[in-house]
Amino acid sequence: MKLLIVEDNSSLAAIIAQLLRSPDRAQQNLEAITLAEYLQTAILCLPGHDVVLCDGMFPLSPDSRIVAEDWDVIRQEAQRRNIRFVLYSGSDRALDCARETDTPALAKPASIEQIYAALTHHRLPAPSNGNGESGWMTENLKSAGGDHV
Repeated sequence: MKLLIVEDNSSLAAIIAQLLRSPDRAQQNLEAITLAEYLQTAILCLPGHDVVLCDGMFPLSPDSRIVAEDWDVIRQEAQRRNIRFVLYSGSDRALDCARETDTPALAKPASIEQIYAALTHHRLPAPSNGNGESGWMTENLKSAGGDHV
């Protein structure tokens, strides 16, 4: 699976990418992760990806001071290219719009397991507090500022 993460918060995008690449995800066949901070970049990066995790609000371009809720442009282009799209937003308005259009969506913050499940259509078990691979993920989530990203 080739994933495109569209997120204007580059730190959050990097944390999500790192956690999805973690050793306990190796068996999940995540081939590549591309990060895009802007609408224009995201549209250009879409070809060759299997799934998109997209923020609900982000700058239109590197020089733009305008923050827009143009995630639907990316959703429509992903749909046209038969690429799975998942909205990941803290915007109630964007989440409501996603529900109205039957678009898969997660409210920020969400656990890495919830994100992964939404991207792959799978329902995953709750993370373990043991010393196994889920324990590794839990520790890294805590070092990233909590149990959710």
